[in-house]
Amino acid sequence: MKRRSLGQHLFIDEKLLNEMVEFASISKKDVVFEFGSGTGNLTEILCNRARKVISYEIDKDLYEIAKSRLSKFNNLNLIHGDAFKSRHNFNKLISNIPYSKSSEFIEWLSKKNFDKAIVTFQKEFAEKLLSQQGSKDYRAITIIARSSFDIEPLMIVGREAFRPRPKVTSFILSLKPKKDKINDTIIPCIKLLFSFRGKKAINAIKTICEKESKNYENILKKLNSEIFQKRVEKLTVEESVMIAKELCSL
Repeated sequence: MKRRSLGQHLFIDEKLLNEMVEFASISKKDVVFEFGSGTGNLTEILCNRARKVISYEIDKDLYEIAKSRLSKFNNLNLIHGDAFKSRHNFNKLISNIPYSKSSEFIEWLSKKNFDKAIVTFQKEFAEKLLSQQGSKDYRAITIIARSSFDIEPLMIVGREAFRPRPKVTSFILSLKPKKDKINDTIIPCIKLLFSFRGKKAINAIKTICEKESKNYENILKKLNSEIFQKRVEKLTVEESVMIAKELCSL
């Protein structure tokens, strides 16, 4: 994760931070994970509510500020490091993640076992996760997110909630893992399929199979012929996952 400086946008609106915690229904039974402690604004609220808090901060200066501010809490595991490398277990996650890492975060989270996540994203990225097939925002990350989580839009957050003020609007989403979420091994195949946006699914499959020296006839036998005539961006989430599974199984 990129090093964050003290000049980076920090979520400072205490009322909204408390609302995020309320959305997650944090109690003394919960182990909560936080991406990016910052100066500890959200972390402090979490420590007062949760049984245990695991919070990562990669920026050394911010980490030192949070460490000093939060030293009174014995239920906090504050770590100076990259949260993406964490192997800690948790049942809830609340985070204001670096927006440049949003796609990487969704893939990371899709591999985790947890109950609920409340996350602040850039509004444009949140709209990608919520988009429907055929729209300009419908991308591989949409398929990965929608096949991994039940996603609920919660609240738009204005620029005034951050210091310094960013140029973008933010959006808080709730993410709950699906019982039948995708196996993360097919994520590369979803990305590969959606690299052919604008092409018919059958042509995308043929090209992929030819490059990989695989027989695409096997896929044609297994899937509905109507699917193949759709352009990739017109495929439903279920159809996209189905094709990705077949591509990965060849």
